[in-house]
Amino acid sequence: MLEKTLFSYDQVKKSKELGGRHFDWVQWDLVKRNAQLYGNREALADTFFGTDPQQIRRKTWIQVFNEINVVILNLLRLGLRKGGLVLSHLPNCIESAYLDYVTSKMGCWHCGLNVDLGKAETLGLLKKLEPDMVVIVPSWRNRDFLAWYREGQSNLPQMKIFVLTVPGEDVPDGFHKFSELLNAEVLEYFPQNFVEVLKTDPLDIHELLPTAGTTGIPKISLRTTMDWFHVHSVCIVERSGQTVYDSRIVIGPMSGGAGRLWGVHTPLYTGGKTIYLTEFNEEDVFRLTEEEKLTIWTWNPALITRLVSSSLFEKYDLSTLRLVLYSGAPMAAEVISKIVDRGITPYVVYGTSEVGGCMGPVLPGITREHILSAAGVPFEGFDVPIVDADGNRLPPGEVGEILIWNIHHGYFKAPEDNRATYGDEEYGGRWEGYQHTGDLGIYDEKGYLRVVGRKKDMILRGGQNIFPKEVEDVLSKHPKVRDIAIVAMPDKILGERACAVVVPKEGEKPVLEDFTTFLAGLNIAKFKWPERVELIDEMPLGPGGKIQKGKLKQMVEERMDRDGKA
Repeated sequence: MLEKTLFSYDQVKKSKELGGRHFDWVQWDLVKRNAQLYGNREALADTFFGTDPQQIRRKTWIQVFNEINVVILNLLRLGLRKGGLVLSHLPNCIESAYLDYVTSKMGCWHCGLNVDLGKAETLGLLKKLEPDMVVIVPSWRNRDFLAWYREGQSNLPQMKIFVLTVPGEDVPDGFHKFSELLNAEVLEYFPQNFVEVLKTDPLDIHELLPTAGTTGIPKISLRTTMDWFHVHSVCIVERSGQTVYDSRIVIGPMSGGAGRLWGVHTPLYTGGKTIYLTEFNEEDVFRLTEEEKLTIWTWNPALITRLVSSSLFEKYDLSTLRLVLYSGAPMAAEVISKIVDRGITPYVVYGTSEVGGCMGPVLPGITREHILSAAGVPFEGFDVPIVDADGNRLPPGEVGEILIWNIHHGYFKAPEDNRATYGDEEYGGRWEGYQHTGDLGIYDEKGYLRVVGRKKDMILRGGQNIFPKEVEDVLSKHPKVRDIAIVAMPDKILGERACAVVVPKEGEKPVLEDFTTFLAGLNIAKFKWPERVELIDEMPLGPGGKIQKGKLKQMVEERMDRDGKA
């Protein structure tokens, strides 16, 4: 599948000048290495069949290597060729990782969709992507994938549909079981070691990453092994100190950028063990951590917050847990403090699906202040300037928009989105090729960046700027707060004021005075104080774990209208 992209070889030169390291391997090569070095050690496990010990599926590295080679040969026999597109619509499971390994060797494209997408978005993506093959589950949380994909196939007759099933589950006519791709009889049709002959370039497009939420058709970012793995995931592994002796549990969805980073790339590079949690449940995470002696939790900030805020956090033996890795959204300082106080190191990666995680902390000698508040220091191969309204690069101590540069190809079939994301009409063309993140940040004198909020989320109260994250970090420490978001509410005189939307701790019902008294005691400037409080049961989250502040603002305005205070 050929497509004109934004890539040029000058980008590779610039990446090297920025310290980026480039290798000659793709994911399949790392699976082979791990099979040779760690053959009978456990590699992958999942809870797709259930969370009881006897239901957990387990694979060693040699089993993984042998099975993905069988899948490759079966796909070749079915006619899939270099440049073909494979789409997966799966919850967290071993097969989701397999498809990344397989397509990396075949030179195919792989796009993993979030299982929470609706029918309209799914059919829209099928029409846009025109995949050669899809791998799905029959249904997910009342979403009838079999019916959706049968409908989609009516316009894509070449598309082959494979279904991942549990034991005893059949699929209708016209569908194939994924187990057919694991049929080792295919080995009889190809010369020995035939898979070794296939050669792929780390600069070939491989992973297609949906970058939006569960409404509307997501944009699809085009990524290669070089820009997504070599200068991105390798840096993350080495900076955070992950090793082959680590064993992790992936608690957020494997679709999208963060899911591939934490669920596929980093464990593949280290060679350690990974458990894919198919359905999130707090007690399952704690129990598995204790029983499997896990050393890492990763990746969803919202779910990690739920774990750390749970009463179970103090009840289970977490003595083997040493790292909590997260990305995609900020985590409250109070939650980070609880992790640190338990003797566990939190490690944040800041970035985007378009250009990857561009920075993380440097752990040796790091201060508690930087752990609690900083996104990190840029990785080698990236340029991450902060610029003012005129596009001037700002020195430490000044707030501006965060821009990110990495090797990039742009979006799939979306020239207008490419221009909007990588063009530079706003700053006169000087930052062409940089992603304009819309995030506001500030560097300190030690080179650490702190993200202070989104340009669109910043509250302008009578000419004074309120950065919500600053207030959220303070109020997350309030004893009545489980989770909090500060959003703008309209005001006829000042333009905007701050509203605190709060998920209270069990049995608590905080009121505005609780927060204003708390902030006054910490000498926080009065103009930053929230002037309304709304209590809710759970925060609305996007697939990446980010709080959907647009929905919160709409809810606040509706409640103000109801109360006659708009």
